[in-house]
Amino acid sequence: MLSLFDKTPDRSSFNILVVCTGNICRSPLGESLLRNELSRLPVKISSAGTHALVGQPMHGPVQNFADEFGLSDAALHEAQQLTIGMLKESDLILAMDRGHRREIVEMLPRASRLTFTLREFARLADQVSNEDIAMRSGHSPLELLRSVVESVAQLRGTLPLLDDPLQEDVVDPYGKDQGTYKLSVGQLLPAVDASARLFNDAVGEI
Repeated sequence: MLSLFDKTPDRSSFNILVVCTGNICRSPLGESLLRNELSRLPVKISSAGTHALVGQPMHGPVQNFADEFGLSDAALHEAQQLTIGMLKESDLILAMDRGHRREIVEMLPRASRLTFTLREFARLADQVSNEDIAMRSGHSPLELLRSVVESVAQLRGTLPLLDDPLQEDVVDPYGKDQGTYKLSVGQLLPAVDASARLFNDAVGEI
């Protein structure tokens, strides 16, 4: 079977791309959270928007959450537009909702096996064991990281369907009330935690 990464040139890092609409709320917060939780791994994390408010900083209410979580890098964020080049350079693409996932695959169909909603990836990650990963990899950190994605992708279609498909999405809080911002962050945090835990456990001590 061809690897998901046969197309990927040799690199010194594993590239994760987080995608939402404007790249000022959900995806930059997800980027910062993942960077914090995966800081000891050879991972590069970026974010972009399908309809980005290019050059804009993280939206104020979301920046407040980032400050609360101690994410100092969030203050440096500038929104950028998603491009095919970004998709081609990614080892994993985490969309904030199913609409973004669809747009990504329409832009670059071959990225479909590397593209998940964040909550989808987290739900599948909970079902992956270290033994599953070891069966698909060598022993270098990069091989292990890429094997995580292969192991998660193999589980697609094997879990029961969700009663509510919205459970695959992180709600867009932009322009809504404070309760919606809290809901969005409350959906994002556990999904980031589950995803990061799988990567950290897979690589172990390096």
